[in-house]
Amino acid sequence: MFLEHKISLSKEDFSSPIKPGKKGGIVRFFSFFRRKNSSEKKNSSAIGKNNWSKRQNRLDRKLVSSLNEKKIPSFRQLKYISHYLSKKERIISQIAFLVFAASLIFALVRIYQYFTVPVPQSGGEYTEALIGAPKYINPILSQTNDTDMDLARLTFSGLMKVSPDQELVSDLAERYEISEDHKAYTFYLRKDVRFHDGDDLTADDVIFTFESIQDPEFKSPLYLNFKGVGIERVDDYTVRFILQEPFIPFLSSLTFGILPVHIWQEVPPENASLADYNLRPVGSGPYQFKSLVKDKNGNIKSYELVRYDNYYANIPHIEKLYFKFYPDVNSALDSIENKNVDGISFVPNDKKEEIEKKNSKVNYQALRLPQYTAIFFNQENKLLKTKEVREALALSVDKEKIIREALNGEGDIIHGPILPGYIGYNPEIKKYQFDLEAAKKELEDAGWVYPETAEGEPPAQVRAKNGAELAFAISTIDQPEYLKTVEIIEEAWEAIGVHVETKIYSAKDVQKKVIKTRAYEALLFGEIIGTDPDPYPFWHSSQSRDPGLNLAVFYNKDIDQLLEEARKTNDEEQRRLKYLHFQNILADEIPAIFLYNPIYTYGLNNKIKGSEGRYITVPSDRFSGVENWYIKTKRIWK
Repeated sequence: MFLEHKISLSKEDFSSPIKPGKKGGIVRFFSFFRRKNSSEKKNSSAIGKNNWSKRQNRLDRKLVSSLNEKKIPSFRQLKYISHYLSKKERIISQIAFLVFAASLIFALVRIYQYFTVPVPQSGGEYTEALIGAPKYINPILSQTNDTDMDLARLTFSGLMKVSPDQELVSDLAERYEISEDHKAYTFYLRKDVRFHDGDDLTADDVIFTFESIQDPEFKSPLYLNFKGVGIERVDDYTVRFILQEPFIPFLSSLTFGILPVHIWQEVPPENASLADYNLRPVGSGPYQFKSLVKDKNGNIKSYELVRYDNYYANIPHIEKLYFKFYPDVNSALDSIENKNVDGISFVPNDKKEEIEKKNSKVNYQALRLPQYTAIFFNQENKLLKTKEVREALALSVDKEKIIREALNGEGDIIHGPILPGYIGYNPEIKKYQFDLEAAKKELEDAGWVYPETAEGEPPAQVRAKNGAELAFAISTIDQPEYLKTVEIIEEAWEAIGVHVETKIYSAKDVQKKVIKTRAYEALLFGEIIGTDPDPYPFWHSSQSRDPGLNLAVFYNKDIDQLLEEARKTNDEEQRRLKYLHFQNILADEIPAIFLYNPIYTYGLNNKIKGSEGRYITVPSDRFSGVENWYIKTKRIWK
């Protein structure tokens, strides 16, 4: 019953032992086919059955001996293996089979991975913690609030945009032309752009947006940027800007979003800040407004955006974005530590280790920000108007210690307002290296000495001149890096005989109560310079009052002239030389002590892929390229 061909059997076949073949032969090779002798079975009940078993055993042995030594057993033969294996042999066989199967699966997986690549797939959700609450998700009103700018960046599109590589590229503009005299800029709009409500975006929307900025009733922070700029409609998809004078950085000022005229034309300009569309925006960006949640007091607690499937450029992979709003940094940090959110807009340098202990899935992106942090001396203060005092203060600031202790090494020392990589950067600018003894001598030479004290009294700790103490206040923001920086500075200044009072403000209050009114003597603050290094908004005397950003309230006629000429010339070399001259004057006058260029740390869950930017102009630029972010993947053949 085991053979497909005839085997002749003789009497000896049931009595003679099977002889081994060459080198042990097939019998030895198939020794595992042995059937236990039936005599070993206990309590056999019938002699006939016992005899049959013996005959069967001999027949099996004959079958084995008839096999070809060089031929692999057939499946019909192999299926009887389990009947002839001992318990130990069965265990060994099973283990061998499992090892073989695992090895085969591993090999197949490796082969599959080698010949395929992962690609982004649509889907997934991302939740981020933001500090503060939205008020104006409106591109021409949002310029003073990071939270507003974040949401406007996702829901609106501008004529131009900043790429993840910090390059200024076209967005809504299909192309543009600049006249030879740099006074006319013509933009040809894409014809495939739709607002989130389905209406086409045309030249009328662009014109309405810029006319709204120029309308004082609208109270746009961008008002001064476009004062005197004319705009005209060429056709449905072409607009032209007319400048009174050449302004080379003009393109970089066109990155904010365009409003839909069919919605906003019904809103009186004086009531624009009260419109519901400021919180439920209709734009043309990669994401559109879905819903918001308020608490019982009317404060917005969370915000939902969904992918805009009719987006004119690459449609985003991630389907939904959620934002949760927190009143301060600490509460936002708690949310990421407790895994209530996937990301956080900003991570202070001294909090990274603490977060990692509680949430190991957070990755940090170190983003270069075109920002400098400096101590600005209000030139209207009689004491700080004295150059010798400012120079002594500059000599006593240990910038390396600030980088090391306040920034945990994540920042670069700077000595002027134009950063490395920008046109006009001057590595040879005059530097005030840390030297306490030189600072003390500077003050003494200027007549600032320690007053004499009565015998038995402790020596004076504060210098004075003509009866006036060398004392003033420094104002700053309630943020860890600023607080540690001001602590280091205060210690150094007191070491040279200066009494310093520190005033701490929230980010909101410092804008309203301090900067807007210039109500400070010295100010530790950061200024973001943008994609173009044009120093005019920060150092021209016309910008000394709000909303200007000349925080030192500094006036120098030579600097004014240089900055006016630099923004008009289209000769890059001339512009560079004027910036060099400007920096040399500023370094000599010391209206501010330039400290460092910080690194902006963005924290987000490691499930988010594709977020690979290295440079940002403003914090909201971390969403540049958000359409390339993804969570889910699939593999395709190479």
